[in-house]
Amino acid sequence: MQMNYTNNQTTLKLELDWEPEEHHIAWAISTLVDSIPTGDLEAESFWTGRPEYPVKMLLKMLLFSYSRSAFSGRKIAEMGDENLVMRWLMGNIVTVPSYRTINRFRVHPRTKTLIKRLYSQFRTQLTSLGLIDDSSLYIDGTKLATNANKYTFVWRKSVEKNEPKLDEKSNQLYDQLIQNEVDLAVLLIVLN
Repeated sequence: MQMNYTNNQTTLKLELDWEPEEHHIAWAISTLVDSIPTGDLEAESFWTGRPEYPVKMLLKMLLFSYSRSAFSGRKIAEMGDENLVMRWLMGNIVTVPSYRTINRFRVHPRTKTLIKRLYSQFRTQLTSLGLIDDSSLYIDGTKLATNANKYTFVWRKSVEKNEPKLDEKSNQLYDQLIQNEVDLAVLLIVLN
């Protein structure tokens, strides 16, 4: 026997206290952005026009969408409409920012430097929360040993010596991959 299914039936099911699961990346993003001092995020306010969206909310939207490989402003705005985790990150906002608002925010020079600075801090925080494991991280052939065995003393020195290089490579990876994808998505939007 099948259950009765209809999507035209009006139901009143309100889940007002929904939160993502315990080890979801949204918690790390929210914690990271909320830990930024408010003085670093203050923008110029204007007396006329529509009130601006909170900078922390826009930053959370960008970081979450980048973690889901969504770089287009339209895709980010669509995620804001459809994705439950993105709605949770946005907070109690009724209207979703338009793709133009998102693109203006992320191409602002202050935002670019802020996101670049947060990239390394974000990886460090994910490691401290246990969401990623630093014991075996590979970028361009650099590896960190995981288990103790008779060769550990050889790998340990190599890992300790190459960890600062790994951080630098991580920053370069950000510049090459993520920022180029974002600039390309913004360029395509401007051309359309």
